[in-house]
Amino acid sequence: MTTFAPHRDTLESFADCINDGADGRTLSGLLAENVALYGPFGDEPVVGRETAVETIKAVNGLSSDDTYMEVLSGKTHHAAHFRLQVGDAAVNGIFFVLMDSDGKIAEVSIFYRTLPAGVALQRNLSEVTGMPPWELRTNGADDASPLS
Repeated sequence: MTTFAPHRDTLESFADCINDGADGRTLSGLLAENVALYGPFGDEPVVGRETAVETIKAVNGLSSDDTYMEVLSGKTHHAAHFRLQVGDAAVNGIFFVLMDSDGKIAEVSIFYRTLPAGVALQRNLSEVTGMPPWELRTNGADDASPLS
């Protein structure tokens, strides 16, 4: 028999909270005091409950689509499949979560695709999150391919 990580209900409540507009009081109750969010905000994680709540609320407030569609569970972690659109940038991604022993969200790694859309999303969020905007760099048509 497969054993799943405990506290799936916490992530389901998080997804419902985001889908309902990201209430700060609800978010505070779901996040651990020293939660760390690793994702499209910048190179360093967002650390601490208060900062994480502010960041999540800011992203949700700027988005025209911030929808969590499915919660997935494994032996040690939970994840949620989401879609996020801010301005003209939209990504599909996974919110990969580690819970603490109290059932609070302790660590989150946010993965998204596609790379160009992710860079555009980060640029659209950079001013609000206080992070420097990213730039997508590609080889120009005249550049030799590193694989040739």
